Amino acid sequence: MNLKYGFFFEIIYKTLAYAGLLAGIWIVIWPVLSPLVNQQVRGYKVYTRLRKLQLTANASQYRKKFFIYRHLELLLGSTWPWFSETTVFYFVLLSVVLLSVSTAIYTRFSGGFLLAVVFGGLTCVIPYLSLLLVLCWKRSETSYELIPATSILLGKYRVNSRDIYYSLVDTIREMDQYKTLQRSFIKLASAIQSHRNKEDLENAVDVFVYQIGTSWARQIGIQIMTAQWENKEIERSLSNIVKDMGKAQEIMEQQKSSNQDTIQMGYFVPLIAFPASLFFLSKVVTSGRYFYYQFKTTVGFTSFVITFLLCLAGFTVSLLLRKPKNEI
Repeated sequence: MNLKYGFFFEIIYKTLAYAGLLAGIWIVIWPVLSPLVNQQVRGYKVYTRLRKLQLTANASQYRKKFFIYRHLELLLGSTWPWFSETTVFYFVLLSVVLLSVSTAIYTRFSGGFLLAVVFGGLTCVIPYLSLLLVLCWKRSETSYELIPATSILLGKYRVNSRDIYYSLVDTIREMDQYKTLQRSFIKLASAIQSHRNKEDLENAVDVFVYQIGTSWARQIGIQIMTAQWENKEIERSLSNIVKDMGKAQEIMEQQKSSNQDTIQMGYFVPLIAFPASLFFLSKVVTSGRYFYYQFKTTVGFTSFVITFLLCLAGFTVSLLLRKPKNEI
């Protein structure tokens, strides 16, 4: 027992001794290393700042020349939480890698190169389609949250002496129950605070409008841009927008019930009918032969992939129709 305690205290003693030795060495050499470290840190900060300015300039050029770059920039800026100047490049790189790998895999299973390229192309757009689905979900949520949020913004705009930045900040504080739209307002307020020129402000407003995707959002974005950049009063315009959105919501509530049959069919086919048909075929056909004809032959594998994609598309459409955007 004493040996155990002795061993335990020896570990503590040696740990403290080594820690003290390292601390003493650090105290002695830090005054010598400190100028070198600070110089490297300053150099890295300058490099990072210049690199960011270069990336921003490149992004501005790509945005003007290529429509697809601007589209991906808006899409990723609206859906990706960690968006930066390099996000579009890495997203395109991911899609190319998916295309190459999936084409090689499909060639192995289907035996036909042209068919494999088609399926590889469908696979490589899955990240893009997933982001579109996320965007549609966000638009569905934010289009309904925009009405009470705009009412709050109008009230805060009056209280804050028509200062749009502080009106947005106060609005954000009262939007805890509208989390999706709150993040959009936070990005917009941050851009208003830190923008260097009109283009930065316009890009932030464009992302805000694109994420919501309604004519109301575009009108509000125009008013915010007018208030911030041109320093014009927008109280009457915001008041009219709030009234129009309220009337539009009443009409939307009356039209919701007309899409229920389509939505239910879109759920039934992919969740029940398609799996049930596969199960039935596996019981009718000999198990080994069924999997061979379904996944080892070109016709069987092709029909399975096409049917699966159609079911997935129907399910996605049903999800979107379940709660359409609040817009007339």
